[in-house]
Amino acid sequence: SPRRVVPRAHLDAQGHRRGSPEVVRGFPSAFLFGAAEMEHPPEVHAELARLQAVAEAREAAAAAAEPEGRPYFEEVSTRARAAHAAACALVADPPAGGPPPPLPVPRVHCSELPLARFRREFCSRSAPVVITGLGPHLTEDGEKGAELAWLRKHGGTKKVAVSLDNAHVSSTLACKDTDVLNLGEHLDRVLKLDHPNLEPTDRNFGARDGDGTYLYDCAMPLKLPSVLGSVRIPRYFAHDFLQRTRYAHAFTASWPSLFVAAPHTKSSLHVDQWSGNFWMAMVKGTKRWTLFHKDDVAFCAPDYSRGTLDPAFPRLHEMDEARAREKTKTREGESDVSGEGHPHASPFFGAFPFLPYARRWDVDLGPGEVLFVPGGFPHVVHNLDVTVSFAGNYVDESNLDLALRDMALLGAKYGDAMRASHAAIDEVWFDENDEVWVEERLTPAQLVVRYEDYRGGAAGFWGAEDWQGVESAEGKALTAA
Repeated sequence: SPRRVVPRAHLDAQGHRRGSPEVVRGFPSAFLFGAAEMEHPPEVHAELARLQAVAEAREAAAAAAEPEGRPYFEEVSTRARAAHAAACALVADPPAGGPPPPLPVPRVHCSELPLARFRREFCSRSAPVVITGLGPHLTEDGEKGAELAWLRKHGGTKKVAVSLDNAHVSSTLACKDTDVLNLGEHLDRVLKLDHPNLEPTDRNFGARDGDGTYLYDCAMPLKLPSVLGSVRIPRYFAHDFLQRTRYAHAFTASWPSLFVAAPHTKSSLHVDQWSGNFWMAMVKGTKRWTLFHKDDVAFCAPDYSRGTLDPAFPRLHEMDEARAREKTKTREGESDVSGEGHPHASPFFGAFPFLPYARRWDVDLGPGEVLFVPGGFPHVVHNLDVTVSFAGNYVDESNLDLALRDMALLGAKYGDAMRASHAAIDEVWFDENDEVWVEERLTPAQLVVRYEDYRGGAAGFWGAEDWQGVESAEGKALTAA
């Protein structure tokens, strides 16, 4: 139960977060390309023109929207306009040192990462991190979790919807792209694909049964409740505010969700809804993750044309391949604008010219590791082999205001059900002084909890000595019986 329940106003009269900066409209082209004294390649002009056209189209759509839903569409247009303004500002004043280098994702062993330190140093600072050392505690099978006996036992006969032909690499998905079958059958199809794990360039790749299939983000509380008792939630996320409301809402039973992927399947580059923080626990296999900073969305070729708060993006592997080809051309002297020695050399060149200026993290997430992705970060995944993982979105002090802002806007578009979800979360006063900040180092066994203790938020209020691990709790229960 929440400690206190009082009304809380997080938004101004226009439905925007208080204190948000005013969005500056695009700079005139004379300023960009005259005063800057640079000759930019056609791709720069084309991308700025595209962003401008999308912003204008979204502004027209907002003006034509029905009054009830207009705040939502006005926010979409604001974000589209902000993307154009950010790209213009980059072109007008590019960093003197050039694009930022790729950033490393730190790996920290759980025994060295107290819960309070995680919230202060990573979550509140929007810094991604890989937490190691929890592997033997993520499922009821302990060290043998990667053998998946727990998943077959509790979920093998349950029906799931699996995407086909690597369909999740696109920003949209249709019913024709999915197949419904037993989870055990899906496991049988994909597990054999590791023997051998064919590269996508192999002529036989894609011809085998199961190639390109992906069980993606399957909500276990709703669709696989029998599996919940066999997984353990990393305690770093057990303080989730979404679990601590008086009333059920649209996200009460959304997580953890299950992922079971064939080798070399990919997700689309995307941003999770309402700036939700994200975590993923790897049980089997390796996922290659790429993350971009939330403030650099404008440099990733965002497209707000579909009219949603979070934009679509081109496929990242295609953007990277195009950039690699352009680098080769530039080294060989084929570029007539960019390159060393040009009197007014542009720092931008080739397709997706702003992508190198987005702060980027690349990391391989292996078995037994847990990844934290800050809210608002565009991200994409490449499954290097057969992977099994479970994951969740969550809200805490680091993203509460942003989440409530977007949920309020979703309510304006989708109606009463989403308004009720926003109200269920907004009514609770989450006070930092009410939080339990565990400063002590805990054992790995103490750093995972049962779903039944995660649901409803009970585990979020445990201190250092309130939980000794699942095995200890089960032993006490047997003794009491």
